[in-house]
Amino acid sequence: MSEKTADCVRGCNLYSQHLTDCEDREICKGCLPRRADHGGLCHTCHRRLELMLHDAPTVVNWLTGNLATGQGASTDGEHVSGSKDLPLPIKASIYDERQAICDALAAWADDVAETLGVTGPLAHTPEQDSRFLLTWLTSIERLDPIADWWEELAEHTSAAHALAPWRPAMRRVPGVPCPRCSETNLRIYGGESDVSCGSCSGMMREDEFELWQKVLKAEAAIA
Repeated sequence: MSEKTADCVRGCNLYSQHLTDCEDREICKGCLPRRADHGGLCHTCHRRLELMLHDAPTVVNWLTGNLATGQGASTDGEHVSGSKDLPLPIKASIYDERQAICDALAAWADDVAETLGVTGPLAHTPEQDSRFLLTWLTSIERLDPIADWWEELAEHTSAAHALAPWRPAMRRVPGVPCPRCSETNLRIYGGESDVSCGSCSGMMREDEFELWQKVLKAEAAIA
């Protein structure tokens, strides 16, 4: 297990904040590294990982529900949902991505259990694997492979959404500046309650956003 690093291992930078040797601040969007306050991850990466793990079983179930025949379906004769009836054609790309997510979660859980010396999930299912990983998330974020694991899960989540979109349209939050970069570019992505900034990529939980709105109202009342 590695020691806590000073900067986010994913190389995240703070929007419009710069290193002392930044060569051109008018072009640079920000080169000052984000601090790693969750093991090797910054708060935004930590929160995104937490959400991806929480949503993983739902994503797998959604892909399962979109396996059935249609445009792009496979004719390899694979069974859907373990049916003993005649094989139904399935969408091979969705099947492959669904299996890739399940395999990635299982492999990650096995690696973590071995590294930390703890008992892993009783059975490898998306529900049990994601629950196990969330339980040990604080320790997992301090492990050396955390950046690779983060990227792998993000790629699978993105690929799954591209194959079988499930998120409603993004909703913008007009007139409210971001507490981190002051830009008025906040939005809420479909299916989420967290508020994200399109400029600095910062994230706030729903309760944090409500508190931020109260602060802004109080400041406006004083002004």
